[in-house]
Amino acid sequence: MAFPDDFLFGTANADHQVEAHDPRREDVWDMWERSQDLTPRGRATDFENRYREDIAKAAAMGCRLFRFSIAWARVEPECGHFDPAALAHYLRLAKCVESHGMQVMVTLHHFVWPLWLERDHGGMIGESFPDLFARYADRVAETMGDRVDWWITFNEPSQLVFGYIKPWWQSRYYMPPGMPRGSSVDAEAEAVGRLVPNLFRAHTRARRLIRTRRAGARVGVNPLVTGFPGWLQHLMDWGACHRGLSEALFKFTTRSALVPERSQVDLVIGGISGADQTRYEISHPYLHTGKAVLVRHDFAGGEKELLAGRRVGVVGVGNQEVSWRRDLPEGVRRIIFSNYDDARTSLREGTVDALYGDAFYLQPEGLTDAGHFRWLAERLTDEHYVVAASHGHSRLMKLVNKVVAELRGAEGVWPDHPGMPATSLHEVFRGGDSLPDRMSSARGLRKVKRRGRLRVGFRTDAAGLSPQCPEEGTEMELARRIAEAILGDRTAVEFIPLEPAKRLEVLESKTTWLNWAWRFWGTTSLIANANWWYLGMLGRLPEELCPQEAVGAQDFIGLDYYWGLPTWNLHQFRLLEEAAHGRFLRAPVWPRGLRNALRRFSEWFPGKELLIVENGCPPEAGGMKRGDYMDAHLREVELAIEEGVPVKAYNWWSVTSNREWGHAFDPNTDFGLYFVDLDKDPELERRATPEVERYRQWIAGERS
Repeated sequence: MAFPDDFLFGTANADHQVEAHDPRREDVWDMWERSQDLTPRGRATDFENRYREDIAKAAAMGCRLFRFSIAWARVEPECGHFDPAALAHYLRLAKCVESHGMQVMVTLHHFVWPLWLERDHGGMIGESFPDLFARYADRVAETMGDRVDWWITFNEPSQLVFGYIKPWWQSRYYMPPGMPRGSSVDAEAEAVGRLVPNLFRAHTRARRLIRTRRAGARVGVNPLVTGFPGWLQHLMDWGACHRGLSEALFKFTTRSALVPERSQVDLVIGGISGADQTRYEISHPYLHTGKAVLVRHDFAGGEKELLAGRRVGVVGVGNQEVSWRRDLPEGVRRIIFSNYDDARTSLREGTVDALYGDAFYLQPEGLTDAGHFRWLAERLTDEHYVVAASHGHSRLMKLVNKVVAELRGAEGVWPDHPGMPATSLHEVFRGGDSLPDRMSSARGLRKVKRRGRLRVGFRTDAAGLSPQCPEEGTEMELARRIAEAILGDRTAVEFIPLEPAKRLEVLESKTTWLNWAWRFWGTTSLIANANWWYLGMLGRLPEELCPQEAVGAQDFIGLDYYWGLPTWNLHQFRLLEEAAHGRFLRAPVWPRGLRNALRRFSEWFPGKELLIVENGCPPEAGGMKRGDYMDAHLREVELAIEEGVPVKAYNWWSVTSNREWGHAFDPNTDFGLYFVDLDKDPELERRATPEVERYRQWIAGERS
């Protein structure tokens, strides 16, 4: 088998993820990252100035297609005012792609839009949005229409709904704009009911104007497709076509939380980072820390490269068994410990030469022999600690968030965020009171008050329980403040010692399969079902969701594919939640799902070309290395072509490392063929990964 001669191999990036932050022309994600205590993009990869370098690297692999996106906030910084310099920049970028013999794919809306649109016009659910977006698309097409081969109006429109709805077990909205604090599920459903038809109208009107500028222009979108078995996909598609039933089920599952999850403790405090939040209620961050390397004071030298060939202790908790591979030099002899107390003892006695782990736990507050140690390296990563509770305790977590805000303000930890993070951009713009919270459950608070004490799971190597640091530290102080807020008595706390690696097991659900079933149906079928866009294009959605003017308004079929679950792995649904929160190392991989999707869309739209606009993974996902992931998915594309599916293009996401939507930069979020150390390399050097050569071999026909 071989790919056709005119097949387009390519790669891609997106403006907010690679262009440096410009405070004069911010988009909604800039404000969202700031208001939600997320990782800001900062310099990103400085693509705005270094695009020639990245485009040349793509061409050197043999790529024939390069995708980039336009920053609407830079092109139209104020409503109706278009910046000629910004438009000229993107025109130069397109010409650069052309000069390297590649076709140009442009995305007009890659999850970001101008602040003025959200602040003054209601954002994407505002009545004027379709026409404002079409006007912007027309201006871009006027400038560079003859240079663009493929237009994407909306990147992954199926994901934009997460800015207006959140499942009952999540503490915050996944992306902007968010809904006002305490919005009811009816308000969320109404917002989505306005968003979906607005997206269809905006796409259709933009396509019409683009094709007026350049006859024959090819315009489409790229919904995110998750691989599910055929029987389940048919069921979800049927549900998407029956809005009344779908909406009723969504409201029922969200309001009722049918089987609230219970646990052995009320809260767990102790080194829980964002990597652990998908199964639990989580608080806003109470501590900012990062990975570090600790050595004894008599260790000779000051560079972590000196650890090559030496024994380094790693505490086997959280993401450390993955992150050490990137942060430590090759040749390190790793020794695993179950807790920080044993690890420090080993370092003190010389059994290991250094320790790698969270700085907060490597040298906790009140450590009795802190003078024996020193830092060899600090701030290797950027992480935050949160408080965790089992699901169904949102009222309890709301109170915890209030205490966290007071603690952070009192301690001056982050003086620029003295209060609780906003739940929506509406709250950031306007301030003041939000809507009343009718959905929060008081179950957890009632249980604590009846008992008369707060039960807190606390890891044995934390300050206050550890024999090496007996004095109470920040985390124990936080627990006592929470008890005081609930019971009026800061001493009414029962600390339950937990082994560090098992600290979250006490929060696991002790309920039946019914909870899991409702969560699966409520999110996957009624929220994240990617096919609603193409069902609309087929005319199968109710007209109130997809207006008649939008039916059939597409020139090709685009899709993004990353993860999937075959029938025998549906019990791993929670791993999809991991991916939704930016922890892609655990995401479930099912290459066959890509071929299934290609065949399905080919049957729906005979004769239309199919383009895989995004496919890729971090260094490892679901136990599969990145190179094997690439091989497996490209083989499925080959098989689809052999079966007669008219696949035209394949883009690997992404050409370089990038800022992954507010997440800390680590192996979880690095999809780049070229690695760029965004946090620690001031030069932002592009370093080829082994997959660069593998992709080149695929393009050259040397692999199959």
